[in-house]
Amino acid sequence: MTGNNSPTKIKEDEKYNIRAIERALSVLEAFSIERRKLSLDELTKLIGLSKPTVFRILSTLQSRKFIYLDKGDGRYRLGSVFLTLASAVHGSSGLGAIARPHLTTLRNSTQATVLLGALLEDHLVYLDKTEGRGPVRLANDIAWRRDPAHYGMLGMTLMAYLEPSEVERLLDEFPLAPHTLKTLTDRNLFLQRIGDIRRIGYALEFEEAIDGVWGVAAPIRNAGGEVVAAVGVALPMSTCSEEHIAETIASVTACAAAISSDLGHRR
Repeated sequence: MTGNNSPTKIKEDEKYNIRAIERALSVLEAFSIERRKLSLDELTKLIGLSKPTVFRILSTLQSRKFIYLDKGDGRYRLGSVFLTLASAVHGSSGLGAIARPHLTTLRNSTQATVLLGALLEDHLVYLDKTEGRGPVRLANDIAWRRDPAHYGMLGMTLMAYLEPSEVERLLDEFPLAPHTLKTLTDRNLFLQRIGDIRRIGYALEFEEAIDGVWGVAAPIRNAGGEVVAAVGVALPMSTCSEEHIAETIASVTACAAAISSDLGHRR
């Protein structure tokens, strides 16, 4: 009888391997925390395949959203499909799993619907949602939904920490559009707004994304100090008062700081 790692077993497994899939996986495996973005030349050197072969693999993966080409610098990074896949894995050790206890605590303390989001492929992608006990209810397709990068409190918070050239590029590609009568659509005023968010460390919005809803969002940083996500709460306008606003800002910024700390960020 042969063991699981015997030469016979290995040969049996290898005969079912598909070369094209192995090559595609080698491209995906080239990315890491240290190598989040790679150029075609860098990938070619790392993988050891010809440039035309790597380019064809990248094009195929890009068409299925496994790979994203950043138009700003011409480099590749992992695509949004991985966020959807990660959200389906129970017990994941990613950002969602790290943030979940803090999101629950924030929900319990504010009684609000809590959202976790990040920017990927030039869109605001929702990583998690925890419903509050109040009347605010958001779509259940949260893990699949994509909004413009500037949408609502989460989008404005995330854009506030991008390079100015990246902000301009996103606004050129996805112009500001009204979602409610109070949505900020003036570009210059929007740039001032995200500058204020970066200065004070949180976003406060009133019915700019959804009628009858106000909210607060704050940035989440990784060990290197980069803003990698944002956490926010959505509440009905009927709860809006100076005292409640102050309490909510304190709760949301504390939650963001706690998640950042768990990710290794130190002030």
